[in-house]
Amino acid sequence: MGEGHFTLIVGPMYSGKTSELISFVEIYTLGRKPVKVFKPVLDDRYGKACIVSHTQAKVDATPVSSSREIPKSVSGDERAVFVDEVQFFDPALSEILLDLTRRGIDVFCSGLDLNFKNQPFETTMILMAHADTIVKKKAVCHRCGEYEGTISHKTVKSDQEIDVGGFEKYIATCRACYRDLNRTPSADHLPE
Repeated sequence: MGEGHFTLIVGPMYSGKTSELISFVEIYTLGRKPVKVFKPVLDDRYGKACIVSHTQAKVDATPVSSSREIPKSVSGDERAVFVDEVQFFDPALSEILLDLTRRGIDVFCSGLDLNFKNQPFETTMILMAHADTIVKKKAVCHRCGEYEGTISHKTVKSDQEIDVGGFEKYIATCRACYRDLNRTPSADHLPE
C-alpha cells in the first residue's frame, strides 16, 4: 500500500469547513471503507461524540483531549482518518497525522486558520505546511453581505484565544469590515 493523501480544509467560521469534512466522511462510508473521525473534547457545542456542521449535518466522532490519543484509537484497518477543529489541538498533531499517511491512511482535517485577532493558529499553520491539498474556504461577511469573509470576528469582550462558541460570540467578516470593526480611535489619527 502506498502513502495516504493529506487534505486540510481551512477558513473562518461559517465557511462550510465541517460540512466539507462530513462530505468526505460520507464518500468513504458510501464506498464501505472503514474510517475513524476525531474531534477535540473541549468542543461540545453540538454534542460530545459527534461533529456537527452549522447546517446540522453530523457524523459520530471520538472525542480526544490530546493529539497523542489519536493513534491509540486507530486500528490500522481504516482507509481514512478525519479530524475536526484542528486549531484546538497541540502542534504534535502534525507528526501524528503524517505518520498515518505513511501507513497508507488518507487524512482529512478541518479548522480555523486565523484566530479572532487575525493571527494564524500555530497547529493549523504547521498542518498547512505539510498538507498535500489545502482547501481554503470563504464565508459570507456578516457585516457587508459579500462572499469575501476570511476572518472570524469576536463580538464579545474577551481576549481569550481558545473560546469555543458560535453566533453568540463570533461572526465571519471580510478584511475591510474586520478592519472597521477593530479600528481604535487612536489608529484613526495614524498616517497611512
